[in-house]
Amino acid sequence: MPAASRPLVLGASGQVGYFLLQRLGRDVSAVARNIPSWSSGERANWRCLDLWTATAPPASTQLISAGPLDGCVAWLERAGAGELQRIVALSSMSAVHKQDSPNAGERALAARLREHEQRLFAFAERHGIACTLLRPTLIWGAGLDRSLTPYAQRAARRGFAFIPSAARGLRQPVHADDLAASCIALLARSSGLAKPLELGGGERLSLAELLARCARAVDARVLRLPMPHALLALGGAVASRLGVASAAAAVRALTDQCADSETAWREFGIAPRGFDPAAADFKPPAG
Repeated sequence: MPAASRPLVLGASGQVGYFLLQRLGRDVSAVARNIPSWSSGERANWRCLDLWTATAPPASTQLISAGPLDGCVAWLERAGAGELQRIVALSSMSAVHKQDSPNAGERALAARLREHEQRLFAFAERHGIACTLLRPTLIWGAGLDRSLTPYAQRAARRGFAFIPSAARGLRQPVHADDLAASCIALLARSSGLAKPLELGGGERLSLAELLARCARAVDARVLRLPMPHALLALGGAVASRLGVASAAAAVRALTDQCADSETAWREFGIAPRGFDPAAADFKPPAG
């Protein structure tokens, strides 16, 4: 396939990028700062690129941004549109779920995500590029995330995991491969969307149950801590006033963080999987 016809995948070394390469193989131009140990030139057409300093514009007509959105936007604004006609990019539901966080750093993250979403839309409009932005919920499935995988690995090392029973806020984890499939489906569409599209997984469950399934997947014992809802809420509120960084996590444990995405999945023709992890889902791909 000619280089210009191959989709350009930014963040190809990440968890969604991993599954994009599994689906597209050498019919993709894979971009990352460093080629990961689990891939090679035989599995994809790799290109090392630092989005914060690169000046060469995209040579492909299609772009999937599966890495940090701010890096993608910084590169495009600096380098220009090149041959681009279609963009599919990942943002995060953190743009919504963390905008009212008691933690200033998390509020700043949400604001930064929303800013770069708007900057990408504006860039695409200026250059006549069809653009679709996805806001996925909690991503899992490749052992490359920085939330569920570290939690499961710590539980595996200890042999047990403490889970507060009051953590009843709903979660809707989405598998990285389902996101990869949606990116590919969207790439074939010639029109974009005027606002971010929320995508959650196929099951909603409490945070307590989500953590319990992570622990059981790695054969760790689940130890539930009886804790009234009001006590966890009070502890989170007090810690927030004292400036404790972890207070935001306690507050979020009580709130729902889901996405209204059933219609979108039906349009893609994809049935997103529920959350049924195995130990392999928390291990990075082998080299």
